[in-house]
Amino acid sequence: MAERERLTNKERRNQAREERKRQEAEAAKKRKTSTIRNGLITAVIVGVVGAVVLQAFLGGPTAIDEAILINSEEVADARAAAGCEVLVDREPLPDRTHFEANAAPAADAIYGDVRPTHSGPHTVQFHPLVTAGAGSQLDERSTTHNLEHGSVIAWYDPDQVEGGVTDEMGTWSETLNANGFRVDRGGVGIFVSPYTEPGISSGQAIAFRAWGVAMDCDTWDEDVANAFVIDHFGMHGIAPERVFGPFPEDVLEYEDIEVGDNVEAPIDDQLMEGVPSDGGVETDEDATDSAEEGEIDTGGAEQPDEDTAQDTAPDAPDTDADDAADTDADATDE
Repeated sequence: MAERERLTNKERRNQAREERKRQEAEAAKKRKTSTIRNGLITAVIVGVVGAVVLQAFLGGPTAIDEAILINSEEVADARAAAGCEVLVDREPLPDRTHFEANAAPAADAIYGDVRPTHSGPHTVQFHPLVTAGAGSQLDERSTTHNLEHGSVIAWYDPDQVEGGVTDEMGTWSETLNANGFRVDRGGVGIFVSPYTEPGISSGQAIAFRAWGVAMDCDTWDEDVANAFVIDHFGMHGIAPERVFGPFPEDVLEYEDIEVGDNVEAPIDDQLMEGVPSDGGVETDEDATDSAEEGEIDTGGAEQPDEDTAQDTAPDAPDTDADDAADTDADATDE
């Protein structure tokens, strides 16, 4: 019996070969199962990530649920590290002459040595709000009107700032504009734009501007940018028509010091009667100064409807000359 059960060498080789085939088939089956499982896991992960990205795309900029807090002492260190220098500190140019866009002098003829300018003459039309980074240089003569209303602008030299950084700057402005810093009715918001003509006068890469304030830096730092906004945007700054830009609560603030509305710098008297305390919500009825299409560089931004991209300041009060003219007219009628 034992002799009949003994296998020849050939039979043993065949048996071993069959066993190897069985083991290989079993291993291949396990690999296939593992591949399918891993593929499903990957598909789920990709689907989740894709959904998040799609939601972010469809939903727009990130909503700020809790205030962005920055420390004033840390910001001071960040300014030093970024090579920031305050060139003008709340000293606006005295001339606020308004020009029609199609009759405005060249920017080089009306602005001083600090460029881009922080104040001065400007067009009657303010610049349509560009919520994210502008694709081309905005017209300095119109954006100065936005500064007059309390806007903040971060200009940059594209030869010194890489594309990834400019994307960060655009995201920064878009996020703040989407969370309370945008007031279309007055052209108020956070702007980001390249500046090549004539170029940033200090030779530095970044130029922060608010009305009467100029600070240039060697590099971009978001904490420095946020601090500039806290200190100078809208009602926190000295813009003469800053009532158009109420500072949004619980969005951006220092964690260690408090910055409130500026009640000392003068505000145009006629504005106080015509602008609500909240700075105004965009309405079709409130507009008076249209940003005329084709007359100012919109930097790739959509031109708003004529009723929405306008300066809502009430008419200036009659002058003595006007009163005298009215009196003469009345006398003639009599």
